[in-house]
Amino acid sequence: MPDSAKTLTTGLEIEMNDTRTTVAPRSVPHGSAFRQPVWVWLVFYMLVFVGLALVLHHAIHGVVNGWHAAISFFLAINTMICWWEISLGLHIGEIEHWHHDPAGQGERPEGTVFLARVGPRELLSTRLWARIWSEYAAYDPSYADRGSFGFAIDVGNGWTTLLPGFVFLVGMSSGTGSPVVLGLVGVILFYQKLYGTCLYLFTFLFNRRWQGRPLGQVVAMVGGTNGIWIVFPAIGLYVSFRLILENDFRLIWT
Repeated sequence: MPDSAKTLTTGLEIEMNDTRTTVAPRSVPHGSAFRQPVWVWLVFYMLVFVGLALVLHHAIHGVVNGWHAAISFFLAINTMICWWEISLGLHIGEIEHWHHDPAGQGERPEGTVFLARVGPRELLSTRLWARIWSEYAAYDPSYADRGSFGFAIDVGNGWTTLLPGFVFLVGMSSGTGSPVVLGLVGVILFYQKLYGTCLYLFTFLFNRRWQGRPLGQVVAMVGGTNGIWIVFPAIGLYVSFRLILENDFRLIWT
């Protein structure tokens, strides 16, 4: 083989060897094993939250009570929604931009938030949960309008019912405190939720915000989600009034 060919061959071999030695193995993102779809984290959260309430109640009173279980389920949802509602208030500017501005629609994160894969730290991000309201605004534009009643009532609910809800849950599970005092907290808490939801549904229907959308989608998204805030607060009001009138925890302890 001529010397020039040997030199060329040797040079190619060196380059190939260098390439093989410099290619790094494919890295795995740190903590990727904990990145799950948002809906998986929400199911896990509900199981833990309601499970702990039921276990605490059973450990103290020796029974699983239907009234207690129903209210625990609702308060678990409400605690989660309160964080979403706080996120609505903190990021209303971005939500309005995503919804109303043609340029903003291109900047909006793609896909539904419930299918996004996130890690535990990202679950505390208020910007993540702001995406929920951007999606819901497709059914009710008032959630992309800081001057609307829907925006005001939900942000207010987030800031004002988070702590009372937790107090009521701990009180009815552990039995600490007075039944009358706990009942008064419950009446204020659950009446606010029931009244606010009824007013919101009135504004939605009165302003004909269902127009332009398939009826089935509107019933599922607006009627289904808000129906929870009518049925369970009504249950909470019933239990709270019984606690006040009877001055006794037996309704939720037996």
